Amino acid sequence: MTEHVDVLIVGAGLSGIGAATHLKRERPDTSFVVLESRNTVGGTWDLFRYPGIRSDSDMFTLGYSFRPWTDPKAIADGVSIREYIGATVADEGLATHIRLNTRVLSAAWSSTTAVWTITAVKTAGAKYSGEAGETITFTCSFLSVCSGYYRYDEGFTPTFPGADDFRGTIVHPQHWPADLDYADKRVVIIGSGATAVTLVPSIAKRASHVTMLQRSPSYIAPVASRDTGADRLRSLLPPRLAFGLVRGKNILTSMFTYQLSRRRPELMKSILRKAAVARLPADFDVDRHLAPTYDPWDQRLCAIPDADLFGAISDGSAEIVTDLIERITPDGILLASKITLPADIIVTATGLNLLIIGGISLSVDGRAVDLSTSLAYKGMMLSDVPNFALTIGYTNTSWTLKADLVAQYVCRLLAYMERHGFDTVTPHAPESVASGPLSALIDLKAGYIQRSLSTLPKQGTHTPWRLHQNYFRDFALLRAGGLKRDVSFGYRGEPVLPEDPLALPGTRMLDLAGITVRYRVTGCGAPVLALHGIGQSLDDWNEQHDRLAQQHTVYSLDLPGFGYSDRMPGAASLARLASILPSFLDAMGVSMPVAVIGNSLGGAVAMTFAVSHPERIAALVLANSAGFGPQVTLALRLLTVRRIGRLLLRPNLTSSTRTVRSLFYDTSFGTTERIRHSHALSRRRTHSQTVLDLAHDLGTLRGIRPEWRADLLAALTQLDIPTLVVWGDHDHVLPSAHLHAATLALPRAKSHLFERTGHMPQIERPDEFAALVEDFLNRSVPAVRTRQG
Repeated sequence: MTEHVDVLIVGAGLSGIGAATHLKRERPDTSFVVLESRNTVGGTWDLFRYPGIRSDSDMFTLGYSFRPWTDPKAIADGVSIREYIGATVADEGLATHIRLNTRVLSAAWSSTTAVWTITAVKTAGAKYSGEAGETITFTCSFLSVCSGYYRYDEGFTPTFPGADDFRGTIVHPQHWPADLDYADKRVVIIGSGATAVTLVPSIAKRASHVTMLQRSPSYIAPVASRDTGADRLRSLLPPRLAFGLVRGKNILTSMFTYQLSRRRPELMKSILRKAAVARLPADFDVDRHLAPTYDPWDQRLCAIPDADLFGAISDGSAEIVTDLIERITPDGILLASKITLPADIIVTATGLNLLIIGGISLSVDGRAVDLSTSLAYKGMMLSDVPNFALTIGYTNTSWTLKADLVAQYVCRLLAYMERHGFDTVTPHAPESVASGPLSALIDLKAGYIQRSLSTLPKQGTHTPWRLHQNYFRDFALLRAGGLKRDVSFGYRGEPVLPEDPLALPGTRMLDLAGITVRYRVTGCGAPVLALHGIGQSLDDWNEQHDRLAQQHTVYSLDLPGFGYSDRMPGAASLARLASILPSFLDAMGVSMPVAVIGNSLGGAVAMTFAVSHPERIAALVLANSAGFGPQVTLALRLLTVRRIGRLLLRPNLTSSTRTVRSLFYDTSFGTTERIRHSHALSRRRTHSQTVLDLAHDLGTLRGIRPEWRADLLAALTQLDIPTLVVWGDHDHVLPSAHLHAATLALPRAKSHLFERTGHMPQIERPDEFAALVEDFLNRSVPAVRTRQG
């Protein structure tokens, strides 16, 4: 049986348990589960069991914002951290929400249902992978992946020649044997990162000797294992207040250290060198063993609590050797310098393998999501992937600081969606970001990152498409910032990907007097210009582009403010819409008179253009045109009351469906594509504002204003322009009785009534409409018979 929850969290480590707690506290009515592939909670802190494992960040910031760290140790060992996570599970009542030994394989999104379908398998014991057991299916409305970015089933071990000949034990810290006895043994630890510097002083307490063998140095920073300032504050202040002050102080300190490293690297190198020189023997070669070629924080600094590594070196129980490995021998390691390091145990602290989102296969509406080409939004969501978040903590300070922000942001998103009735939220990268400079989401130069750069999601150059590794900037962005930038909120049944405004053949963008206008050109011949109605776009002329282009060059455009064209400054009006047309035709290189076809509002725009520039008009075809009577559908009359209009124009798929279907006699013409297009336009603020402007300019609650109609028709009758007026007999927007009014107002005009047809005969009767237009133009405007080259 499939279990459905509102939110599904993958991973029961530090991030996943934090996310679950935020969700339970902030949204108590939201159902959720946490899926964990291993047999216990704790994630990294349960998996890694090598000697001395500890945090490399202070626990006041690595701990949760909602659960003050009370242990005296600021740098905590792995056992203390596991206990901290376990206590959180118990105190927050999370145990019933956690499904252990459940590894997620895939997640498939359906826009039809606005649901993720999660496929998982049961795992055995504490194993992350291996032979799969029972398959389980979950569904959820929002997917939050908190599995980090390490591969849990294997670490990274280079191939060392001769390793098979070694008579001792070779072990990777990620899979430390519980029964490994290193007492009185010679141990060589290969590596120079955080794991290596942790292992050396811990193992040196019992081993006969420990050598840290590094190919190149890392920056090492002594830190206090106990925060005496925190101890004083906790003795004087209430626990939560003291915790908040210490946490804030430590955040500032870590950020200051990072910024100093990036802006004054030579100064930071000097500080670190002096700290090492002061704690190491006089004959220790600091510049050889502790002076990397890169700058501080190009790779993460390795913290050593109470300078324990330096202490082990000073008392002779450990040493650092900087050299290359030629091969492993039966009794040790032969170096490139031909020196042999004797060893009974070799520890390959050579790094980790990355596995973003735990290796889960994502798909959206059957389309596989390629993480390596996806753009990260606010460092926590992916472009064009709906209702999804991933947690990747900071690399320059405590991981949990970012994890907390992500969890709280998800709660904000869910609250906003519930408040406004939305089912989906999807980031969409603007073209300027997608086509601009990109870099990997994690920008450390550490080996484990560099090996996996090609698999990582990408990021842009600026907010919100770049992770700045800056807690205060992210706090402002995720806790206090807006939710709508570069994001679409929607409803089930809507496609994830936004429609491409330039998908239609011949569609382009044009700059006209500082505003961008979308237009389309097809065919070759005498020019025809097609104008759409209120709230519509050039897509209303697709069928006629296909047909009329056989004899004409057919032009259509999104009138300013509609579709994907920019608004003109100020309020939209009939005259202002028409005023753009001469410039448009000039830009198209059309100097000869043009036949203009207008539907609905487009007919009124066509007549206005004809009155102001009669020399540019060869003929008019007015299809269900505004301007011939006061009657208009109630929906348009209500738009003239601005407060009501704003409510009616709120994007809603149901409203878009009703609107589109009302345009046709045969409602099957209200296709899913047309409804989605209409809904996409309704979500453009400029489009909706232009609709309101025109409704108010041309009408009242009683109907279409008579003044502009009378003036326009009086001026038009003075012109000798061939005119064809057509209507659908079942028009629910502008009734077909307007056709009779048109023939009275324009006695020389030709007319035609389409049977069983609604407001858009050019779509509902495309062949008949095109034939009628061609015949009219051929009879009334002989010049159109001459094809342009």
